[in-house]
Parts: sequence; structure tokens; C-alpha cells
Amino acid sequence: MIHVSTISISGNGDREEAVVETLENKDNKLIFTERNLFVNQKTNNVYAITKFKAERSVLEAVLNGLDAKIVRIGNITNRYSDGMFQRNVEENAFAKRLQSFIKMEVFPDYSLGHEIELTPVDLCADAIVKISEFQSPCNVFHLYDTKLLPIKLLIDTLYEKGYKLLPVSNDEIRNIINELLKDDTKKNIISGIIHDLDKNKNLVYTSRIKLDCNFTEEYLKNIGFSWKPIDKNYLIKYINYFRSINFI
Repeated sequence: MIHVSTISISGNGDREEAVVETLENKDNKLIFTERNLFVNQKTNNVYAITKFKAERSVLEAVLNGLDAKIVRIGNITNRYSDGMFQRNVEENAFAKRLQSFIKMEVFPDYSLGHEIELTPVDLCADAIVKISEFQSPCNVFHLYDTKLLPIKLLIDTLYEKGYKLLPVSNDEIRNIINELLKDDTKKNIISGIIHDLDKNKNLVYTSRIKLDCNFTEEYLKNIGFSWKPIDKNYLIKYINYFRSINFI
């Protein structure tokens, strides 16, 4: 049995685990590897909680003889081959978040020095099939594309495609949000980021949890799978698809 779980059970990316990253705490984080299930992480995300409980059930069954693997997938995005994506795009948290920033025409300035993980759905599927073809005593995998995308490249590519986003402070974003909330016809603009706001309406996308997938990377290399580069060409296919369906 292959159980498809989510890397978000780690708490990485969850508002409950968000921290303001500094030079002092940047390297002082909880490491979450394929060997971990619970490291005192906190999450209020119902989806992640149900996946966590499902993993626990699967692992208990493995101890009783079940032949199973758990694949924790990352931020699933448009197909690498042609940019196509799921039909219910409105239910995808990352896509909705990007849509909100594009409509607001701003993004958090501190994120310019960061990178994001995008895992094309077709490459993820290929990797799962590849894992299923091999028998091994290994039970848990962290399946996400480790070739991270610089935020700056995303912003620059959006700009070239006609979407201008300005880097602004959290204070400025808070003011913009407050103004949008005053207009019932514009409230929906922030629907993609509303769950990312803390009680002071700050957006913090850095976490005290640091993911590790060194084992999975080595395993995939040994069975003949490698990720393809997440570059400008992929971003153009990504943006063009969302534009074609009038999502952005």
C-alpha cells in the first residue's frame, strides 16, 4: 500500500509554527526528517491533522506486518510538461495565495531573500510510481522538489508577463488589507491569504520547522529518478495556464 500524505504534518508552513526569521534563529530550528512523526509541532490545519492521524494508523499496521509506504508530498503545482493544473484550482491554497498577491499588486518585502518549493504534479506522480516499483524496508519518504525557486525569479517573471508586484512591509500590507475589508466588493481579494494572517494581520511565511529529505533524495537517485529544474521556462507555462483560465 502507498499512502499519500503531506509534508505539512511537520508543521512547516503552518501559522502555528510561524516565526520571524533572524540571523540568530535562522539555523536554530527543529529538523523534521523521514524518521520523524511528532516533534512537538503544532498545527490547527484540519487537513494536516487528519493526515497525521492516518500516518500513525499506517505505521501501526506496518508494525503488525502490513507492506506499506508513506509518501509525504510537498507543494503540488502545475504539470511540468504543459503547465496544466487541477480543475478545482480555487481549492488550492498556494494558487489562491498567489492570486491574492497579484490582485493586491504587493507582496511581503522580506520574502525577496527566500525561496519556495514547487513540486510539479506530473513529476511527483512519476516519483511515486518509481518508488512503488522497488521493494525495500523503507517506509516513509519526503517527496518534494528540492530545486527551490527564488522568490525574486517568480516576481521578475510575473513582471515580464504584465503583473507588477511591489515589495512592501507588513505594515503597508496591513493597511491595504484594512482598506479592502472596508469594501464588501473587494473583500474576496484577500481570500487567498486570510488564513495566513496572525492576530495583528501580519504575514509570516517562515517557520521554526526545517524539513529534511536527504534520505529520500539519495533513495530516488539510486532508483533512477531526478527532479527537473524549476526555472523561468516552467514559470512561463505556469503563468500562461492560469491566465488562460482567467484565474489571474
